[in-house]
Amino acid sequence: MDSSRPITTTYPDSETEIEDDIGLLDNFSDTDLPYKPFTKRSRPNIFLFKLKEFLTFPSQFFFALAGLMGIANYVRQIVKIIPTKPATICLSQKGVSNSNNNDRRRTVKVDQWIKENVKSLEGVFKPSWWAPNGHLQTFYTVLADFTKVDKVHYTRTYLRLPDGGTIGIDMTPENGTSLPEETPTVIVCHGLTGGSHESYVRNVLSWVIRPKQEVGMGARAIVVNFRGCAGVPVTTPQMYSAGTTMDLASALHFIRNRYPSSPLYGIGFSLGASVLSRYLGETGESSLLSSGIILGCPWDLNAMSHKLDHDWFTSRVYSSALGKNVLNLFFKAYNSKPSIFDHEDSLVKDTIDSLKEEKKIMGSNTRLRRVDDLMVCKIGGPSNIGAWPFKNADEYYHWASPRRLVDRIRVPVLAINAFDDPVCDCTALPLEELKASSHVITAITGSGGHLGWFDGPFPLWAPKKSKQRWVLRPVSEFLTAAARDLHTAGGPVKVTEEDGWEWVKEGGHGIPSLDRRGWKVLKEGEEVKGENDEGETGVIQGL
Repeated sequence: MDSSRPITTTYPDSETEIEDDIGLLDNFSDTDLPYKPFTKRSRPNIFLFKLKEFLTFPSQFFFALAGLMGIANYVRQIVKIIPTKPATICLSQKGVSNSNNNDRRRTVKVDQWIKENVKSLEGVFKPSWWAPNGHLQTFYTVLADFTKVDKVHYTRTYLRLPDGGTIGIDMTPENGTSLPEETPTVIVCHGLTGGSHESYVRNVLSWVIRPKQEVGMGARAIVVNFRGCAGVPVTTPQMYSAGTTMDLASALHFIRNRYPSSPLYGIGFSLGASVLSRYLGETGESSLLSSGIILGCPWDLNAMSHKLDHDWFTSRVYSSALGKNVLNLFFKAYNSKPSIFDHEDSLVKDTIDSLKEEKKIMGSNTRLRRVDDLMVCKIGGPSNIGAWPFKNADEYYHWASPRRLVDRIRVPVLAINAFDDPVCDCTALPLEELKASSHVITAITGSGGHLGWFDGPFPLWAPKKSKQRWVLRPVSEFLTAAARDLHTAGGPVKVTEEDGWEWVKEGGHGIPSLDRRGWKVLKEGEEVKGENDEGETGVIQGL
């Protein structure tokens, strides 16, 4: 097969379709929209806001005392969204019990398979008494010291991609290359400005790499660190975004080539959940992943941004912190090599001065949407697929929202969101799209915040146990069943070497933004101690 010839794949975002979709926004009147995005609201009545807080304080204080006495029972039901017509999946022979030996190709509905194997979703989620709401759950994720728990060490590989960009592939355990050929591999996509060091990543991976005799999965895990994140250098004007799947797709081809017999399972957190769900929707039946787990996904970026910008508290805490994190990430790259972004053809040359002003006055008035307007919508993805650059954040949010592709996913997926997530607006969950999907089972916990789900004891009494996350239970149950029951998706990826590059000549699927799929290994073997880098990105962790 000609290595320069792109392999076709079902991809919904042709240039014409994107222009049509964006054009629809201009045809809506204000009365047609379920909400008015990004309209300036009147200033909230601070007196009424504070009065409400004062009136509710006694009940909150009473509940805290009840918790201290051990008599509070704050249970949150788990609501599940099941597809109207769930798909039938064929289980591998590994998952056939002795009583079913005559049925060598056992089939089951995807919702029934998850119900049989992910038992924790049949119960309830009871958050810690000291963190009973989404804000406290999220604050603990941000402020607590996780360096003493879930210690995970990685071996890093830097990959140069055909467009000149660089990504970091962190593998754990450090002897992962010597594991048996059929050892499963869990592929992780981190949140906004995050990386392999994040506590929510290590919480899952510490179980994934634990030997089976120690009640772990005994598997290999690889974190795909996006451009500029976790110490990965920025080498082109393109950054990353919630809608850009090129780097993940390239990393999966690299991993499949390195471990041809290993089944691959994806897990995405927040922004990484958006990237993972879009990849699964773009590739459909061609996916190299056998399954996916999507945690804290911002299904509707417009709705999320609307909440982040217009809620008095949320805008000043979460939107401000997230905007500052993205600005810091950009200027870390800019200050390292200004010429990348200052040249005549740069897509952000007209907004560099505005970005510098935003950085100069960075504070409580910083907003994530403003940063997306100035920078992410222009350089957050490849400019040669008919999508990038976008005119503004509105167009970028519409195009990148995972809800547009959820019905095209063709592998079993478990999605979990917390209803009180202060970052992702779960009052705007795409219920109809999720019900219309065939392979996605969604669970909504009443509490949990943004990537929290803490259910352990009080931190002062048990510093380590207080950091246990309930969400690890359904995640571990799902991955255990996937490793036992699901077939390895996609065949082997064969490459040819040329001047230090490895080019895909056979296998895998097309990557819309690349005419030729491949990579160049820049450096291998660097040791990364995940817990030592905890908190590298500063304030609030990932979308």
